[in-house]
Amino acid sequence: MERIVDTHVHLTWPTYNGQVQEVVARANRSGVAAILDLGTDVSSSLRAAEHARQFESVWYGAGIHPNDVSKAATKDLDTISTLLDGDKCAALGEIGLDYYREHSAPELQEEWFRKQLKLAKAKGKPVVLHDRKASSDLLRVLDDENFNGVDGPGGVFHCFAGDKVMAREVIERGFYISFTGNITYKKSDRPEVSLLVPDDRLLLETDSPFLAPVPRRGRDNEPSYVTYIAAAHAAIRDMTLNDVARITTENAQRLFGFTFNQE
Repeated sequence: MERIVDTHVHLTWPTYNGQVQEVVARANRSGVAAILDLGTDVSSSLRAAEHARQFESVWYGAGIHPNDVSKAATKDLDTISTLLDGDKCAALGEIGLDYYREHSAPELQEEWFRKQLKLAKAKGKPVVLHDRKASSDLLRVLDDENFNGVDGPGGVFHCFAGDKVMAREVIERGFYISFTGNITYKKSDRPEVSLLVPDDRLLLETDSPFLAPVPRRGRDNEPSYVTYIAAAHAAIRDMTLNDVARITTENAQRLFGFTFNQE
C-alpha cells in the first residue's frame, strides 16, 4: 500500500502515557508516513511540539480547544504564536466551537476562536476546526473573519458531523473534510455524507484515542488504525485502497506542507 497520513491525533492524551514511542512505531510499520499531533491547550501544544522533535514522522498543531478556553490566559496566545513558528508546526488547532459540552461559555469560545483565526491568518497557517452543534455560528465567524481556503490558508473540518447542506457550505469555502472511525460504523450516515466530498478535499484521520474504527471499535484508537478508515472510503467510493492513500496523502501534503519520501 502507498504511504498514508493521519491528520488528527492526540498523542498527548493520558491514554498514551509511556507508550507514545510504541504507538508511533506501530503506525510507521502500518505505512503511516505522517502523523499530525494536535494540541488542545498550551500544555498539550508544547508536548505535541516535543513529539514532533522526537519522531521524524510526527508534525504538530498548536491551539486552544473551545472546551479549554475558560482556563486560558491572554499570555497563552503568545505561546501559541511562538509555537506556530516551529519548523514542524503544520497547523493552528484544534480550535472552534462546541455547544454540546459547553465547558466554556459560547461568547468566550467565539472570542478565542476569532483571536486564533486572526493569528492563523497572520502566520499563514491552516486551521484544524472542531464543530459540535455549532455549525451556523462557526460558519458565521469564519465569514466575518474572511477566513477560508479560497484566498487564505484554509483548513479542515475534522470529525465532520454536519449534514449534506453543511458539507456543501464547507466545500464552497475551500475547506477540507475528514471523518473518523465513525465512517465504518454500521448505523452511521457518514458514508452518504462523505460522497459529497470531492476527492481533492478529503483527508484521513483517526482522532486517536477516540472513535476507533471497526474492527477495533471499543478499544483505544491509534494512528495505525487509519488504514481501516482508508479502506472504508475505498469501498464507499469504489476505489482501490492505494488510490485513497495516494489522493488523501497528496491532499494532506498540499494543506499542511508535509515533506517526506513516499518510497
